[in-house]
Amino acid sequence: MKKVIAILAVAFIGIVSASNANAIEDQWSKGTMVAGVTAGLDPWTVGGIGLGGIAFGDYVLVDSWWKGHFTVGGQLGYEGYRYADVDGRHWQSHFSVAPRATYGLNITNQFEVHAGIASGLAFGSGIHIYHSEFVGMHYFFSDAIAISAQVGYAWYSPSVLAGISFKF
Repeated sequence: MKKVIAILAVAFIGIVSASNANAIEDQWSKGTMVAGVTAGLDPWTVGGIGLGGIAFGDYVLVDSWWKGHFTVGGQLGYEGYRYADVDGRHWQSHFSVAPRATYGLNITNQFEVHAGIASGLAFGSGIHIYHSEFVGMHYFFSDAIAISAQVGYAWYSPSVLAGISFKF
């Protein structure tokens, strides 16, 4: 009797897991778009803390790649910071534009984690190469609205960000 109960329990868990996995995968189906706005800071800026934000858009290109999804998109960023030199205190600003790519895993129907990279151009005191590696998350509290957070290493944009995302 114990063996029968154990077999039925394993079968039940397998069926529930399979149906739950399909529901999670459907959340980030091919063609889904996510756009968001984040604000943040860069605690590693020379001479102070940088402040700024990023607006991004991601398109799900592949929805079943190694148990996750692959997105491509772009981002616009801004960072400003104060620094001091022999001439006094100054304010420096950079605007960045970059394509980006992320690989994400759906932990639950509401919670997704991702890692990504962005490389492009930054404009401020001249034109610079912009580069960022990051990890982040989306937590959807409705079908289309999520809070988002991102932490990473970035040149010319904030490294710690939080904001809101919209899925459509």
